[in-house]
Formats: sequence, structure tokens, C-alpha cells
Amino acid sequence: MRILLLAMPDAANNFNRVIKVPNLGLCSIAAHLPEHGVKIVDLVLVQRNIASWLGKLLAEFRPEIVGISSMSFQYQSAVRVMKICHETIPSAHVVLGGYHATLAYRELTSRWPAPFDFLVRGEGERAMVALVKALHGELPYEEVPSLSWCHQGVFRHNPAAPLMEMESLPLPARDARLLDTFSYLGRKLDCLETSRGCTMTCTFCSITGMYGSSFRCHAVERVVADLKELKRRGTRSVLLVDDNITLDPRRFRRIAEAIAAEGLNDMEYLVQASVAGMVADAGLIPALAKANFTMVFLGIESVIPKNLLLFQKGEVQEKTEEAVRRLREHGIGVMGGFIIGNPDDRAEDIRAIFRASKRLRIDLPYVQCVTPYPGTRIREELMKEGLVTNPHDLSRYTGFMCNVRTRHLSERQLNRIMNWENLKAFFSPGMFIGNYFVRRREKAALKVVLNNLDLVRGWFTGDQFRSRHRF
Repeated sequence: MRILLLAMPDAANNFNRVIKVPNLGLCSIAAHLPEHGVKIVDLVLVQRNIASWLGKLLAEFRPEIVGISSMSFQYQSAVRVMKICHETIPSAHVVLGGYHATLAYRELTSRWPAPFDFLVRGEGERAMVALVKALHGELPYEEVPSLSWCHQGVFRHNPAAPLMEMESLPLPARDARLLDTFSYLGRKLDCLETSRGCTMTCTFCSITGMYGSSFRCHAVERVVADLKELKRRGTRSVLLVDDNITLDPRRFRRIAEAIAAEGLNDMEYLVQASVAGMVADAGLIPALAKANFTMVFLGIESVIPKNLLLFQKGEVQEKTEEAVRRLREHGIGVMGGFIIGNPDDRAEDIRAIFRASKRLRIDLPYVQCVTPYPGTRIREELMKEGLVTNPHDLSRYTGFMCNVRTRHLSERQLNRIMNWENLKAFFSPGMFIGNYFVRRREKAALKVVLNNLDLVRGWFTGDQFRSRHRF
């Protein structure tokens, strides 16, 4: 069958000048369908005249199945894309998957007609293979795991598939991409996963809704094989997209050591990591430096004890200090992730976050407002307290537009304080003293400054952090 897999054009952040990231999950699904004609398009690389571009592709390729991957803030775009698909190729079966489909499937399937024909929950590899068989008449729909499908105007929800055995996963089929100009600061970028899932209980996170409380790992040898494939493809920057790679810091160190030993450290590496995991193994950070890890997104979340308790992060203030200090000592840039807008936050609490970022010498602060994503425990808690100000317009759920209030601040006050403090932080002269981007790359620093000017324009026009794509 001819199968088209689409990722949406919306980006969760506004760092388009800095980084453009592919959807790796679609490549994994494509790898499980080698006998079919599968093409992948990340619409984040199209951005302009999407309807016209996609309509032309559909008319030429004429897919029999169109798979749509969507997160919550992308769902409005997904609906538009599904409409284009139905209008251009009425006979095509449209399948919705991804985080939003998984966490909000009951709401999405509560009405008929829906904009999609099928919905897949959780990991898509096993379900898509079975669905193709069902569409060929080789399997009843009732036996397709994790599938939600319509029968006589009512959606049925099949039992969930067991989680994938990591050793059964082939390397992602990146050659199925029609567009492949992903980049980080002008260098060719691609993604790699070494594990899936997280066992932490952070209330704001949707990972457990996708995978349950699990942590499954690829063998180090498989990671090395995938990196060699990326190198063959001309990749220069690699983003590790693991949910929490530092759950096993010794394994992470072995991966870093293997990268250096195999001569794969001529590519640079970016990764997100927990504070506690980063300092749990004394040899990890030196190994990362030797492997050419140049940037770590550190999930600091907060420096305020009451909020760390709310997030169930534990007491990590001292570990945060140690992690940032040691990463900087080894020449590794630090992108610090913080969350504001928690129920008891006052203006002073938010300013304290930005002061802490400056004191810690974070190279790039990444301050988001707590977002009540569907299926998360924090949404239930905030809704119960009446603190969610926008429960329905999910296109604003980027993390950079406030959709909540606190017990002391309105949504408007929260947005204003966050934007003003971001503005001061991004353009403070002290931000550039010893900064990673200035230290390593003058052009990179210029791109960050230009990107921040885009953010300022957005703050003053009320269009902050919205994607710039056009249908």
C-alpha cells in the first residue's frame, strides 16, 4: 500500500532560527512497513502555502493511508491537514496518532463524524502494521491492538498493545523522508533515541500517559549502529530524544564512551537530562565532554522548595548547583528548563526563577508556564481548583503562553511578568559574558540574538511563541 506519514508544522518553541527537529517516531513506523511504499513529510519544513504544497503531493502520490502525528498544541493544524487529505483523496484512510490521540482519545472519538477514520493510541509501530493487514482484509479490526475505530457510528476502543520490545525495533527508516533539511545553528541535524519512557512521577508530564511507568533501553551496540548510519547520512548534530536518559547514568556514560571509542565524536550531541541523574555518576560529565556533547537541556523545573514538592521532584537544589557548575567546567553549554505559574506563585517567585538562572550562569534559560496538558495529573488538580483559564484552545498549549492563573496572579499578570523577565534575561549584558554560544560560535550567538528579537516582536504583538506557518 502507499502510505504517507505526516508530522505537523507547529513548533512548541519559537527557536526556528536555532533548531528544526524531525519526527523520529514516523521513521520508526516506516521501518516496520518495508514492503509498502512509505513516504514521510515533516511539515515544519514547509511552513508556507501548506495546503497547496500538500494538495499537490497528495494528488501525485495518491496514498491509500495517511498517518497524522499530533501533539495537543498541534491538533488544530492536524484537523486542517486531515480535511485537506479527505478532500484531495476521499478514498484514503486517515489515521490519527501521537501524544494527543493517546491522552485525549475518548474526547476525540466522542462524536461522529470525526475528522479521522482511525485513531491509534500509544506506540504506533505494532498497531500500524496490524491496521494495514486489517485494511487488506487479513485481520478483523477487533484484533488491531491500540486501535480506536468506528462501528455503526460509535467508536470502539481495542485493548492496548503491550509495549514494544526494544530489541525488536529496526533502525529508523530515515530514507523515507521527502524533506530532510533539519538543522541546529546551520548544521545538519538528526534525532536518535537510546531509550523510551520514564519512571518518574512528575505531575506536569504526559510521558507516563504514553508509555506507563516504564524505562526500556536499546543495547549500546544498537545505538552505535544508528549513529554510524547518521554519520553516513552527513549528520553533524545529533539530538538524543530520550524521555529521561539519565535514569541509568552508568549506561549513559557507556554510550558516551562508545561514541568516543568509535570515532563518532566528530558529530556534536545535544541531550535533555535530569539534574539528579547528571551528577549521580562522577564519570558521566567528563565522558560526555570527550564524546562531544556540547549542549545539555537540564530539567531544573524550579529552585523553590514548595514547587519542587508540587512537581514531586525531590530536594535537588544542591544537585542543580553541582550539575551546572560541572557541565560548564567541562565546556558543555547548559540550557536550563524552568516552570512558572504554579498555584502559589507570586510575582516575586517568578522573579526568583530568573535571578536563579542568572546566578547559576545558565547559557540559555528556557522558562515555561505550567501547562495543563490533557491526561496529566496537574490538569486535574488545576481544573479542580478553578485555576485553568483556557481549558479548550489547545493551540495555546505551547508552554510559552499562560493558560492558567495562580492564587495570587491573573493569567494576564502571569504572562506579563514572564514576558518582561524573559526580555530582561535575554538582553542582559551579563547573559553574554562567558556564554556558551559566544564562547563557541559567534554566528550561533547572532542567531540566538536574532531569534530573541523575533520573540520580542511576538510579545509586543500578542503573538508570542506561535508558529509562523501558513496554510
